[in-house]
Amino acid sequence: MKSSAIFRVGTCVATLLAFVGCSSSSPTGSSGSGGSNSSGGSNGSGTGGSNSSGSGGSNSTGTGGSNSSGTGGSNSAGSGGSNSSGSGGTVTTGSGGSNTSGSGGSHTGGSTGSGGSNSSGSGGSNSSGSGGSNTSGSGGSNGTGSGGSNGTGAAGSSGNVDQGGVALAKPGDMTSTTNAYLNLGDMRLINNRWGSDGLNCSGTMQSVFVNTDKTIGWKFTRGNCGESNHDHPDFPEVEFGVAPFGMTSSLRNSPAFSSTKLLPIQISSLTSASVNIDTFNITFSNPTFWDANFEFWISKKDPTTNADAGVYAEIITFVGWENGRQSSGNGGWPCTTSGTVPNTNFQLCHQSDSWGSGWRFFNFTNGSATGSGSQNFTGKVDIKAILDYVKSKYSGFTNDMWLTRVELGTEIDDNTAGSASIKNLTFEINGTSKSIQLAQ
Repeated sequence: MKSSAIFRVGTCVATLLAFVGCSSSSPTGSSGSGGSNSSGGSNGSGTGGSNSSGSGGSNSTGTGGSNSSGTGGSNSAGSGGSNSSGSGGTVTTGSGGSNTSGSGGSHTGGSTGSGGSNSSGSGGSNSSGSGGSNTSGSGGSNGTGSGGSNGTGAAGSSGNVDQGGVALAKPGDMTSTTNAYLNLGDMRLINNRWGSDGLNCSGTMQSVFVNTDKTIGWKFTRGNCGESNHDHPDFPEVEFGVAPFGMTSSLRNSPAFSSTKLLPIQISSLTSASVNIDTFNITFSNPTFWDANFEFWISKKDPTTNADAGVYAEIITFVGWENGRQSSGNGGWPCTTSGTVPNTNFQLCHQSDSWGSGWRFFNFTNGSATGSGSQNFTGKVDIKAILDYVKSKYSGFTNDMWLTRVELGTEIDDNTAGSASIKNLTFEINGTSKSIQLAQ
C-alpha cells in the first residue's frame, strides 16, 4: 500500500473517533412516536392511551410511549314502552383492546422510534329490548348508547291493540259500518243497528265517533223501517265486557271476546259493581220513540268459553225517555209492577219471565219521562245494588251465574233522529276502575 493511502486511512479513523466522542453530548434527538390510540367499544368512544414523546438522544434507546387501555364506555339499559317493561338489552362493557407497548428501539443518531401497534377493543353488543315507545339509554363517556329496538305492546285490554286487532281509538275516529266498533281500552263504542239490519232497513244512517275534545258519541237518523210494536230498535252503545249469548251465538253483534279482564265474573265473586256516568247528553231533531239507558246481563255459563252460555236475565234501567213511551195509545208500555231499589230512584216498571229468546227481563226507570227535546244524565249507578234487589225479590238466581257485561246507549225506533255524547265513563268491578282510554 502506498504511504499516501495509509495516511488517508489514518486520517479517516481519527476523524471517526473524534465524531463519536462529540456525539455523546449532542442535543436531544427527535421525538419517538407513541402508540396509536385504541378505539373503544360500540356505543361508547373509548379513550386511547396518552402518547409520551420518547427522547432520542445519541445512541440512547427512545421509549415509544406507554399506551393505556381504552374503556368501551358503559351503556345504560333503555326503558321499555308503556304497558310492557322492555329491557334496553344486557350490555357488556367492552375493553378498549390490550395495547402492546412499542419499544422505541435502539436509535442511532436520535432517529425516530416506532411505537407499539394498538389492537382495537370491541365494545359490548346491545341486545334489543322489547318495549313500546323508545327511550334513549345513556351511553358511555363521549358516546350515546342505543336504548334498544322498538317493541309493540301486547294485545289485550291494557294494550294499544285488542284481541281482534283493533287499535286504540284516537280523537277524530269514526265508523258508520254496521256492528263495527272503536276500541276505548276496556270498553267498546259499537255502531249497533241490529233493529234496522233485522228489518233490512238500509236507509238508516248511524255512526259512532270520538270527538276532537275527547268526548265520545253517536248520531242517528232512522226513517220508517216498518217496525211493529217497537220491538226492533237500534242501539248505538258503549259495551263493557262481553255479550251474554255464547261464542257461536247468532244473537251476538259484538266480538266473542271480552273488552276487559274484569268481566265476565261469577256472582259468587262479585263484591261491588258500578258505573260512573259523566255528562251523558242526548239531543233530538225528531224525537218520535226513544230511550236512554244502561243495562247488564246475567248468564248461566261463561260466554267466552261456551258456545251457548244460557242467557238468564236482562236488567235495564231507563235514565231518560220520551213522553209517549209508557202510553198504550202511542204503542208504549205502561208500568205493570213496582218496587224501588234501596237508596236509589230506580223503580221497577216491567218484569217478564219469557223475554227475547226466553230469558227473564227487568225494566227499571229513573224518575219520570224527560220530554221530547233532550236528556242529560250524570251520576253513579250501583249495579250490584240493583242485582241484589232483583235476587232478593225474585227466586231463581244462583251464585254460580255470571255477570257478563254492562252497556250504556240509546234505543232508537222508527222516525227518530238525533245525537248523543258522553264526556267520560268509569266502570268499576270489585274496587278496580276502568275509564275511557284513547290514543294520542
